[in-house]
Amino acid sequence: MKKLGLVLLAMLVTVSFGFAQADIGLKAVGGKVGFVMPEDPIDNTIGLGVVVDLGTITPDIALQAHVDYWGKTYKAGYYEWTFSEILIGATAKYYLPGSGPMKFYGGGGIDFIIASSKGKYTGPQDYWGYDTDVSDSDTEIGFHVLGGLDYPFSESMTGFAELKYTLNGVDFFSISAGVKFQMGK
Repeated sequence: MKKLGLVLLAMLVTVSFGFAQADIGLKAVGGKVGFVMPEDPIDNTIGLGVVVDLGTITPDIALQAHVDYWGKTYKAGYYEWTFSEILIGATAKYYLPGSGPMKFYGGGGIDFIIASSKGKYTGPQDYWGYDTDVSDSDTEIGFHVLGGLDYPFSESMTGFAELKYTLNGVDFFSISAGVKFQMGK
């Protein structure tokens, strides 16, 4: 019993030292705009997003939450399709060591995705008069990897640019840029 108590005490002390470096909380809020390149047959489009910096686990590993949206209308066969996705996600970013104002990072994360598609039939009229329009929605889990850089414009405002590849029902690559405003400064 004493050994178990000592092991638990050692684990508690070790974990407390690990969290001593953590600085979790609402640190910055911002927005971004990006160029989204989904897989065929969907054409490239513009995406919008909101980002929230949630602090650091260690001095080099930061947490970020985001909500992104993109959508596109395109033609395929006799249908005009409208497809859109809302991604609610979390990212862990590892900041590479270096000096200077630019901070480069790489990372990855997970997304909860709400996808919607609607197809409007634009071909010849159906002889039987059936409704040939279709719609569907789906929720799924996706993953993403990214790389980018942060650049401070002022003490309270940081610009960022990043490249991201997202794996889900419709995989896509995006290039985005935005600005974050520090909270409490």
